[in-house]
Amino acid sequence: MISLAAAALLAVAPVVSPAVVHAADTTSTTTTLNSNAENPVITYNGKKYDSNQDITAAIANSSFSRVPLKGSSTFIQDVKNAFSATESSTDNSKVNIVVYTGDLYTNIAGKYPVRVLATNKAGKSTALTFQVIVGNQGANATYAVAKPQVRGNVTLYTIRDGKVIHNSYGSYVLDGGTTVATFGTVEINGISYTRLNGPDSDLFIETKSVDGTYPESATNEDGQAKTVTKTLMHTAIAYNSDGHSTGKKYYAYRQLTLSAVKKNIKGSMYYNVQGTGDYIKVGNIDGTKRTLTRNAYIYATSKRRADRTLLRKGDTITTYGGSYKFKNGKRYYRIEGATSTNKRYVKVVNFK
Repeated sequence: MISLAAAALLAVAPVVSPAVVHAADTTSTTTTLNSNAENPVITYNGKKYDSNQDITAAIANSSFSRVPLKGSSTFIQDVKNAFSATESSTDNSKVNIVVYTGDLYTNIAGKYPVRVLATNKAGKSTALTFQVIVGNQGANATYAVAKPQVRGNVTLYTIRDGKVIHNSYGSYVLDGGTTVATFGTVEINGISYTRLNGPDSDLFIETKSVDGTYPESATNEDGQAKTVTKTLMHTAIAYNSDGHSTGKKYYAYRQLTLSAVKKNIKGSMYYNVQGTGDYIKVGNIDGTKRTLTRNAYIYATSKRRADRTLLRKGDTITTYGGSYKFKNGKRYYRIEGATSTNKRYVKVVNFK
């Protein structure tokens, strides 16, 4: 996710060894000249730096500390103009400043790191990093770190007229670990989505990506997918990863080995049947909790009750899949406790 200007710059920028910038270096304070006499010296706003460190506080009021959505054509040059560098504390020969913006994503409002690097003739480098804010959030934004369902990217959604459009943001993706600006939530089909980019934006991610409830990874340490074995409680149609029916059926009461992490496809949650490209709706396996609005009996058939149990108004009952239409013309939900030899149904009307 690099702008064209940044890409052009990186194409000619020197390759930086991972050893140049260490995470521990970011806690350094402003250096005193000659503390690292062989390193290049970077000057910003009258202060000199000759070791790797974070200077976010120092640039907070600069002209480049905020970047508009979709980016700024002058951002890199503005940064370069604000910094200068010399060979070392004992050699005032000028050294080029290189600005790295590979982690700056101007399509999503949030906070992103930028790095300024100077490398001298001896191969010594000094790197300064700082956070810039993308977007004009004002006081309405709450910042949160977006975590992926699996290692890598966080899925983006567009929501328009109450409809969820999966991965509608073209080729753009959001890297896991990005600090994003959020603007409240909406709930559709039982799934909560968090708004990005502004209070009137139609761009969202799933709320569990930012509220800490999303598992950090769907894989084990060895890279294998985490799985779980569950009973299919309602005959189910298989879907592909785009949410289109494959025409294949999975029949009720069989044991299935499933992905441990559910997948959101076009606003509905699915389990992947391991070893296949088939996806089954979660409601056919985990069920849906519904509250009775009146007392109800449990039926085995349209004419015969399963037992003498009377379910009470206000009870919460787990139902599975869609309803069945019995011979008497009435519709029933299969409920918790059902097996292939112990049929248990409750009239749909008792939940309305």
